[in-house]
Amino acid sequence: MKKILLAIDAEHLYTEVIHFACTIATQTHSTLTGYFLTDYREEEQVINMAFGMPYVETLVAKEIPGNVVIKQQLEEYIRLFEKMCAVKGVRCQVLCNNAQFAIETMLEESRFADLLIMPATMSFEKKEEEAPTGFVKEVLAAAECPVLVAPQRLEKIDEIVFAYDGSRSAVFAIKQFTYLFPELSDKKAIVLQVNKDEGMSVTEKEKIGKWLRMHYSSIGFQVLHGKPADELNAYLLGKQNTIVVMGAFGRGWLSGLFKPATAGILLKTVNLPFFITHY
Repeated sequence: MKKILLAIDAEHLYTEVIHFACTIATQTHSTLTGYFLTDYREEEQVINMAFGMPYVETLVAKEIPGNVVIKQQLEEYIRLFEKMCAVKGVRCQVLCNNAQFAIETMLEESRFADLLIMPATMSFEKKEEEAPTGFVKEVLAAAECPVLVAPQRLEKIDEIVFAYDGSRSAVFAIKQFTYLFPELSDKKAIVLQVNKDEGMSVTEKEKIGKWLRMHYSSIGFQVLHGKPADELNAYLLGKQNTIVVMGAFGRGWLSGLFKPATAGILLKTVNLPFFITHY
């Protein structure tokens, strides 16, 4: 992996997410591109009065009062981002764009990135949203590279949990993660499957196990029984230094985890990074 794209809301800078992204960039020897999305407006229309009659006046960027504050804050946040990267020894770049076109520009940039990192709470709506926000779910559904949903903080990765349901999407996610993170081949890898009925084993266990052993020095299998969202949440709750890998948009039980009712609980209660890609 060479290029990591970090989505940053220029109005709400989360230093913990930058710290996490720097950790990933350090481990993979990648360049970190901070993609700042700001509410800087090119023009604005206001209604004024002249001779007792209203008229519409168009203000250009430099005449809009709020833009001065936005620009100063953006410059300050960029300096902070560059300083944090320098402290960690991470090569960095900076891109800026208007939050009004956040979805379109983010997806376009993802086309030319190896990995996109973003917090589950990222939103450009005026009202407060629960994680994962509408913006995050839209990016997850259409991103043209894998997405790593950042936790509040992560110092290191000691364990990888592959959420697996036998689907093509789940296997594709496992492969994508493995190809992007060969530096983690010495970490403990767990294949986790949730089955509704007891007695069912891991789907194609021999085949997936044989492939994983070619890439990881230590692998294990864990089968849970019950409702997938509840069991996965209970299994992951309290874990530390663990990254979760899933193909969230396949046809198996994993695809249901990112419906609003379950995704909010999972990403809100489990403070772990989630690597998500779709087939």
